[in-house]
Amino acid sequence: MHINLSFLLFVFGINVLYLTVNTMRLLLQNRGLQVPAALFGMVEITLYTLGLNYVLKNLNQPLYLMAYAVGFGCGIFVGMMIDRWLAIGFVIVQVISAHEDSPDEDKRSPLARLLRDQGYGVTEMSGEGRDGTREILEVLVPRKEEKLVYETVLAYNASAFMVSITPTGLTAVFGASTPGVVKHGRNNKIKQITPPMRGPLLAALV
Repeated sequence: MHINLSFLLFVFGINVLYLTVNTMRLLLQNRGLQVPAALFGMVEITLYTLGLNYVLKNLNQPLYLMAYAVGFGCGIFVGMMIDRWLAIGFVIVQVISAHEDSPDEDKRSPLARLLRDQGYGVTEMSGEGRDGTREILEVLVPRKEEKLVYETVLAYNASAFMVSITPTGLTAVFGASTPGVVKHGRNNKIKQITPPMRGPLLAALV
């Protein structure tokens, strides 16, 4: 059985590329970015057709099919790594912790004030758990700064429970007077959202 090494690497590489593009397209699509998702989709279907065509013509060589399958898995991994590196968009970090009284007359949460001082939009709520009242904070965070918020909260309260939620649309404005402009982060950086992504209304109260 003759194995063409260059062809084997080609089959592997084209599927890595295909699944990388596929993963990125799904991530962009889930974030409501229609035009980039459509462009990635065009590249994706082209690579898929080429790769599948080459494998179907060589089904008598199981090694080529194996290379195609390994490339499939590697492509998903690479796509997710690229998404983590790019960190496109925002997340809502929900923080749940035991209720604590403010040391002064300001009834707002000390943790909420700490996060607001860093430039993040924070919505405060309260709820009832098995062991009493719970403080619930929803923090709108650029994905690039998600880890920073986790570290800040845990440094303040090591027992806090946190979960990240990816919104499919953003229409609210906070920290700025210009529509479609969001101010965030430690340095109050300004980011423009144009046009606003369609989806459910997210009210980030400061």
